[in-house]
Amino acid sequence: MGEERRGDVGHESKNPYYEGKKYKEPTYCTNCDLVYREGRWIEGSISSEEDPHEALCPACRRKRDRNPEGLVYLSGNYFQEHKKEILQLVKNDEEKAKQTRPLQRLMWADEESNSMELATTNEHLARRIGKSIARAHDGDLDIKSGHNERLVRVYWTRED
Repeated sequence: MGEERRGDVGHESKNPYYEGKKYKEPTYCTNCDLVYREGRWIEGSISSEEDPHEALCPACRRKRDRNPEGLVYLSGNYFQEHKKEILQLVKNDEEKAKQTRPLQRLMWADEESNSMELATTNEHLARRIGKSIARAHDGDLDIKSGHNERLVRVYWTRED
């Protein structure tokens, strides 16, 4: 007893995008076209007989606010030489995550001279990307998260 159960409507959350309420059904995201049905955001469509409500889904609100839950930093000479392959791996990881969790997605990719920063809407996607790159391309992987914060930072680098 006293355990926090994920998904309970009305409980306190450290996630600023958790509203503690359910949306009226159906609600569709005016930005990405996800549909809120049966208590969750899913890929779907609205039939012509339905009178849908409109809202921004939590992922689109997070993207609008530029407030990521995960940051992935890629760097090194190896990254520059294999950037296309690595970014394809990132895209594949995002697509695989979105199949079951459509709110997990990339928010942006900022490239600098010898590195790249990727922002994700979810900490789990950032970890998944970092681990996937490390498995496929070796290198050094460091995952850091604060004790009382949701933001996770994933650093991957390889020089050779």
